[in-house]
Amino acid sequence: ISVRHQAHHFSLAALGHVNRRTMALLGQMTPVALRQAARKAPSATSLRAGAALCRHFSSGLQSKVDAFQRDIEQYLPKDGKKVVFATAWLATDNVFVALMRKHFPEVLDGMNLVAIDTMHLFPETLVCAKAVQDKYSKQALWKTPDGVTTLDEFNAKYGDCEELDSADFDFVSKVEPFQRALAECEKDILITGRRMDQAAQRITLDTWEEGKRTFNPMANFSWEDITAYADKEGVPVNKGHNWAFRCDAPIEATKRHLPDLPWTKVDLGKPFWQCSKAEIEGSPAAAVTYVYKSFGDFHTTVPVEPHESERTGRFVRQAKTECGIHTRTTSAGAPHGGTLVDLMVKDAAEAKALASSAAKTVELNERQACDVFCLLSGAFSPLTGFMDETAYKSVVTDMRLPEKQLFGMPVTLDMDSVDGIKQGDKVLLKWAGEEVAVLEASSIYKPNKVVEAKECYGTSSLEHPTVQGLMEEIGKYYVGGRIHGLKLPQMKYPTATPAEVRATLPEGKDVVAFQNRNPIHRAHFELLICAQKDVKDCVLLVHPTCGPTQPGDIDGVVRISTYEALRKETEKEYPMFRWAYLPYSMKMAGPREAIQHMIIRKNYGATHFIIGRDMAGTKSTIDGEDFYGAYDAQEIGKKFSSELGVTVTHYENMVYVGPEEGYVQESVAKSQGKKVVKLSGTEFRRRLRAGEEIPEWFAFKSVVEILRKKGDDAFVK
Repeated sequence: ISVRHQAHHFSLAALGHVNRRTMALLGQMTPVALRQAARKAPSATSLRAGAALCRHFSSGLQSKVDAFQRDIEQYLPKDGKKVVFATAWLATDNVFVALMRKHFPEVLDGMNLVAIDTMHLFPETLVCAKAVQDKYSKQALWKTPDGVTTLDEFNAKYGDCEELDSADFDFVSKVEPFQRALAECEKDILITGRRMDQAAQRITLDTWEEGKRTFNPMANFSWEDITAYADKEGVPVNKGHNWAFRCDAPIEATKRHLPDLPWTKVDLGKPFWQCSKAEIEGSPAAAVTYVYKSFGDFHTTVPVEPHESERTGRFVRQAKTECGIHTRTTSAGAPHGGTLVDLMVKDAAEAKALASSAAKTVELNERQACDVFCLLSGAFSPLTGFMDETAYKSVVTDMRLPEKQLFGMPVTLDMDSVDGIKQGDKVLLKWAGEEVAVLEASSIYKPNKVVEAKECYGTSSLEHPTVQGLMEEIGKYYVGGRIHGLKLPQMKYPTATPAEVRATLPEGKDVVAFQNRNPIHRAHFELLICAQKDVKDCVLLVHPTCGPTQPGDIDGVVRISTYEALRKETEKEYPMFRWAYLPYSMKMAGPREAIQHMIIRKNYGATHFIIGRDMAGTKSTIDGEDFYGAYDAQEIGKKFSSELGVTVTHYENMVYVGPEEGYVQESVAKSQGKKVVKLSGTEFRRRLRAGEEIPEWFAFKSVVEILRKKGDDAFVK
């Protein structure tokens, strides 16, 4: 019988407390199964006997326990308040709890142990959870998917786990419940059980991650350390570690979750690491034997060979390597991915050595320089460079990075030719004659631009101005890899990094961000005033994009002049406004670009984001028809608002109904039969060029004067 079917045999009700949860589980077992579970449950006698058989701590393990104690004293408050430990009841997690009870009982008592019942856990995991909580007198705060207490309810509300998109399953079953738990606990410090030996992605794991306020006290422990400590101290571990799956031939990891596999499942009677090779393989010895080294959800976890890493058996049918709890958990105001990326090289000698090691030098255009600015400064967090082919394809087709974090649009470095560059080479990137970054070329590939256009822009038609540019102007090769910053690209206008903007934001206040690519006229400003009133006591971040945009728009440098004039004109009346300028090349990708803008503003500290009508939209260059619906951007923003931790603040068009009432929302004017006074963009530009009067209800006088002075030079050609 398959592991999945075994799990389905139990109706796993999550009742918020593991004792009730487990009792409900046990209540559904047959009397025979109940007696078997009771015989297998770790008793005090069996734990003492097991401990007596186990080896004493090695000096290496003892030194790690000593270091663990020093780290706890350094990083955790003595009362454990606002500290959260995320447990999946794995061996490492349970050893952590055992260490805390032995050495820091007061900290353990004060902190929160958070567990997520996804409704897809192994039954043995729940039994182990009860044993750990009982042995160490520490009850966990259990959370379940929203509105769900059984597997049947999960399937009815969200769908079968095999049919759900893996990113959606990850979010509804783990990330969203975990975010609720963190909010309930008022989390300040998050503790994980991650270790450096578990996977290549964790090999540089720090014990303390300041940006995330995340503590990894088990980082330097090895698998052997964990099992040695568990054996000696009688730490409860999952009974699934007792299983061996003996086969006559290897079975692909991606198929080991299936039912009726050609293997023999054997209960070894003790964890496999306590067994000899002969005990594991049987007699005659099986050609291949698999064991469970880790336990996640029953449909994403498979047994592996004893010598393999425990992470080898996790997420085997997915591109990702980490649980979404570690990569996708967020909160309002936190950077995307948890940490604000900073790719600037701080050491001058190192920067010089990097530049001199480059095999080729590339002069960037303005669009590419904007991308380098956003990468180096962390505006594109969690990216650490231009996307490699795997990340590029993942974002194009799924709007997600390989680890399933949302990302609206691909970020790529295009080249017409890659002569003189091979994989592994370093490429020196220059902008306006200055050395700005070094790229490690880990991926060189030819993109399918038709697929990119269709997926990202919703069309492959050359009537879309950016699609036309993609096909005719963007280079036919993309080069991906990590970049190292030498100097932030300098633009013709003042710019601010996410860190610099965050430093100006008052602690504890909501931040409403507004993005636009045009001068701010009266209707825009009225919308900003509404937003600041609606989100109580907030800061309003006016954050225009000032890089390349489509023909007919106002040039970025000219727009900066209008913004600065408006800032000075309004700063006394609206002291809670903040102004900053972003070098970003607009893609006019409608809904997908709205997600990109939400992510960027999240990295700049925003908790809310204004999405207006037809955000990032464009029209056909042939017939003038819109490529996107007026509210498509708002709808996709609301859809992913919870996942991003950014509240979408959306408004109708603000319309002018006369000097007495000024501006009101369009629906209000319509319902009250008010006559709307209009001035089209075409008429505005005509009056500008002709020197005719532009009413002050439409545009600020200071803005009009700047635009008039520039004349035709104000517009992008």
